[in-house]
This record gives sequence, structure tokens and C-alpha cells, in this order.
Amino acid sequence: MHSFILAAGLAALASAQSQVTEAPPPPPVVLSTTKSGVLPVIPAATGAPFAGVDTLQGAIISPLPPNASYTPVNGPAPSQTNQPAATYVATLPDSMFNPLVGTTVQGTVMAVGTTNGVQFMVNITNLPAQAAYGPFNWHIHTLPVPDDGNCTATMGHLDSQNAGELYMCNTAAPANCQVGDLAGKHGGKIMTEGNFSTSFVDNFLSTEEGSPAFFGGLAFVLHTGNTTRITCANFEAQVQGNGTAGNGTSGGNATATSTGGVPEFTGAAGKLSAGVAAIAAGFAVALL
Repeated sequence: MHSFILAAGLAALASAQSQVTEAPPPPPVVLSTTKSGVLPVIPAATGAPFAGVDTLQGAIISPLPPNASYTPVNGPAPSQTNQPAATYVATLPDSMFNPLVGTTVQGTVMAVGTTNGVQFMVNITNLPAQAAYGPFNWHIHTLPVPDDGNCTATMGHLDSQNAGELYMCNTAAPANCQVGDLAGKHGGKIMTEGNFSTSFVDNFLSTEEGSPAFFGGLAFVLHTGNTTRITCANFEAQVQGNGTAGNGTSGGNATATSTGGVPEFTGAAGKLSAGVAAIAAGFAVALL
């Protein structure tokens, strides 16, 4: 009897999952007022009044070219030297936050504190098709990935100096970029097909707990070309014996929602909800 009930529930779960349809992201939202970490200041008018910029999931879709005269609200980021020799690794999860891209991106981002800054080693595989979804942006965000794997909940880029996103990172003056803008400071968006790897030293991020530039426990986030979030993982402290210190989850798979609460995707969490309801229905049918 119990086997029959379980079989009926699982059959209903499979049926419910097959009926879930992925939804496209919402339309862009125009941002025309100041927003810390995104648009901290309104640019000076050069003719027509500022009409705002299009944003998606809170990020500016098409930033303006680098502005050599622009400095962050809190001033340039201070150089970080003699960092604690701590190691942090963000391991991308086996399940995708954004299943619409049709592939499961995997890989790791390792960061090690050194006397000269933080040494990063990035290895990402199985990227979505460039023509459809690239090029891919990559950053450290302000908050950790929650237990449900919602990459949108990581908020914006780590930006201790409040540089914002209106202007692209000026690689000639990286201290004026968002400290979490890894792509902007170190080679730009990912434009290769399939796999991507790189290594570099960042002089403005920190492995010292308590520093405004400390990224331990925060999220690494990979974006599509229009800023939609593909996958994410937290930087977890590594300890001797191949263990990890508790710095959050590497991310699961769940329905994404914007910071305003508008559903953006009906992903695995939506399927799970439908599946749970289906199992309950299966039990009810089996018990009749």
C-alpha cells in the first residue's frame, strides 16, 4: 500500500514538473534618482536634463564609458597590503539559479591573502552560448547567497567607496572602481566560448575581517550580457584538513525575485512547490 502511495506521488511530481514553464525576465526599470551603489550622484547636465538609465535586477544595463574625472563618493579605495594569509573559495553549485540559459555553469573562484593584495584564481566551465547570453559579467556582491540559493538576494556589487555603476570601470584608475567589480578591474566581461580561466592580484579587496573591503562570506555572481544573474556562490573560508569555516552556502536553486518582490523566473523552487502539491494530491488519490 505504501509503495503504491509513493509511486502515485512521484508520478504526480514528475507530471507537475513537466508542466512548469520558465518565464522571461521582467522589462527594464528606469532609474532617475540617486541610489547608493548604483547611481550615487546624478551626472551634471550637458544640455538635456538627465532622463535616467535602464536597470534590470537593480543593475544598470548599459553603463556610460569610463570617466577619468569621476571619483567615488567616499574617495578612491585604499590599497590593501599585508593581508592575512587566508584562503576563500566560491564553488558554483550543481544546480542553476537561472535555468533559462540551458546549461549548468560550474567552477571555482579562489582568493588568497598575500603581502601584495589578494591573489585570485578563476576557473569557470560550461558557460552558456555567447551569441545568446554573453558577454558575461562577474562581480563580488554586497550580501551572501541565502540558503535558498536566490542570487537576486545578494543585492548589488560590493562598493565600500560608493562608486556606483553609471560609468564603466576605468582600468587606468582601479581605485575609483567598485571594489567588487572583478570584471571591470581585471580583464572585462567574459567573451570566450565554453570555459574561462584567469588569475590576478587585486589591491583593493581584503581578507581581513572587519575591513570595508572584506569579502569573506559574500557572493560571487555571474551575469548574462543584460545583467540577469546566472549563478552565484559564497566565498567560504578554507581551513586545514580540506574543511571549510562557516561562511554561508554555495547556493542552491530557487525562484528568483527582484528586490521589489516581482517574480523574475519560475525555476526549481516553482517546480518544487508544484511537486509538493502534486505529491499531496497523489497521496489523496492513493488513499481513496
